[in-house]
Amino acid sequence: MNKKLITLAVAGAMVAPLAAAADTTLYGRIHTSLQYVDGDVLNVFRDPITGAITTQSVNADSTWDVRNETTRIGVKGSEDLGNGLKAIFQAEWAFNSAEGGSTAGGLANRLAYAGLTGGWGTAAIGRQWTPYYGAVDKADIFNGGSFNNQYVGTFRTGNAVAYVTPNFGGFVGKAALVMDAGDPNNNNVDAYNLSAQYDNGPISVGIGYHNTVDGATNDGGVTYSDVKGWGIGGSYNFGMFKVIAQYEDWDRLDLTGVKNTDGWSEYTLAGEMYMGKHTFKAMWGNLDYGADDDDNWAIGYQYSLSKRTRVYTEYGEPTGVQQDNTNANQIASLQDGKIWNIGLRHDF
Repeated sequence: MNKKLITLAVAGAMVAPLAAAADTTLYGRIHTSLQYVDGDVLNVFRDPITGAITTQSVNADSTWDVRNETTRIGVKGSEDLGNGLKAIFQAEWAFNSAEGGSTAGGLANRLAYAGLTGGWGTAAIGRQWTPYYGAVDKADIFNGGSFNNQYVGTFRTGNAVAYVTPNFGGFVGKAALVMDAGDPNNNNVDAYNLSAQYDNGPISVGIGYHNTVDGATNDGGVTYSDVKGWGIGGSYNFGMFKVIAQYEDWDRLDLTGVKNTDGWSEYTLAGEMYMGKHTFKAMWGNLDYGADDDDNWAIGYQYSLSKRTRVYTEYGEPTGVQQDNTNANQIASLQDGKIWNIGLRHDF
């Protein structure tokens, strides 16, 4: 079994191994940081019986913590079936490099799919990156996972059947259907996720669309219908530096869990400067979620010790709203504060 490096570009694709190696590849990442937080979090909850909204303020002033970032391990590969056809697969799990032990939650499934690829394109089934994420979220450039709060789109999804077109001179289209019979409110297609992307030399431009159809539920068990979102992202690499911009417009649940007809929107400007082994990063974004709008900014420095190992420091004020929570009654987390990270990442 050969060990090979997984790159950030691979992580940003919906079905990563479109040209996977003929053998099986073991890969992974150990990524941990020392984080200082000075700020507050306001958690919003709904009572499952009465529907009443309550809030809980969490003061996080002046705390230090060893934080797991994007640690994972995975395996991917392909089998040549002849006549230009290949079977492909990828399975990837996250685990905690900061805590460890039996209380750390064990392995969490990030990706798990199999598919077929040939001259006609690629089809895959299972848990995958969404087409929308790879096309739109181009400003997700920081090592620390705390600095992308303005992004409102999708990341990975399970129960997906996906298709990727062949590459037509830099243009690639992607589509995914999400179907989960375990959702008692909807026994058919739960969501559509589409994208179109053009990559040619220094230019990368993508547009994505998502539609959660009638009867689907969010992580908090709230039923909603016809929640749509679209976004566009682009970057241009000048060689010594890269400039990035993206915009999103979504119908999302408001902070009471009711469909927000005013919608959510965000726009982000970001950039990187390359000087040998040194990379400097900056980002500014704005999230408007109807009830309020928040600015989100960060700066960072990264030093590449090798192609596989980097150290970095990052600082920012990632204010914003998060809605992906393990507590079924928690519908939002409003974050406001200052964060400083010092981290080490090694890919294998």
